[in-house]
Amino acid sequence: MKETEGIVISRIEQSPFTIDDVIELMHESFEEHLDEGLHFTCSTMTAAQFLQKTRGSIVFVAWREGEQQLLGTATLTIRRDARNTPYGYNEYNAVSPKAKRLGIGTRLLRERVCVVLSQGGQYILSDTATAARSSVGYHLKNGFKIVGMESYPSTNYYSYLFRKQLRIPSIWNCNIYVRLRFLWSAFRCKSIKRANGEYTLFGRVLKRVKSI
Repeated sequence: MKETEGIVISRIEQSPFTIDDVIELMHESFEEHLDEGLHFTCSTMTAAQFLQKTRGSIVFVAWREGEQQLLGTATLTIRRDARNTPYGYNEYNAVSPKAKRLGIGTRLLRERVCVVLSQGGQYILSDTATAARSSVGYHLKNGFKIVGMESYPSTNYYSYLFRKQLRIPSIWNCNIYVRLRFLWSAFRCKSIKRANGEYTLFGRVLKRVKSI
C-alpha cells in the first residue's frame, strides 16, 4: 500500500477534527522555523486568535482514512481586489513532520484552487518568510511566483509575497514584468521598514509627509 493512499482532504467541519487539533499541528509543524529563529505567528497562535483571524475563511484538513491523526491543514479566504476581481488568499499551511514529502501540501493547494475557480477567482496570493527555505520551495514548486516583499509588525523577518495565476493569458505570466515588480517592491519595503515591521527613519518621514 502506498503511503499516499487513503489520505482525505476536506473542510474541517466535515472532519473529525477541531480547531484545537489544528493549533496543535501548526505548533508542531512550525517548531522547525522557531529553531531557525523565525517567529511565525503560527508558532504561538491560540485557538481564539485563529478563530478571529479566519472568520469567513475555509479551513481545510488532511488525514488518513480510518485514522484519527491530523496530517495537514491550510486556510483559504476569498477576497476582492481594487478591480472587484475575486481571488484567494492562502494562509496557515502546516503539515505534520511525520507526513512530510507525501504531497499533502500540494493536495491541499489543489482543493483551494478548485474553490477559487468556482468563485470566479483569477489568482491566489500567499506569503512566507524569505529565509524559510522549505516554505519558499513549496510555493515555487507549486507554480507561485515571487512578486513582492513585505514586513509585518507581528514577525521578525521580511516576507516574500507570492502570486499564482489561475487564468491565462495575463501580464502576471510575464517573467520580466514579475521580476521588475518584485525588485521595486523589495527596494520600497527595505527602504521604509525593518524586518520586524518598524518604520525606518525614511519610512517615518514618508509616512508623516503622506499624512499632511
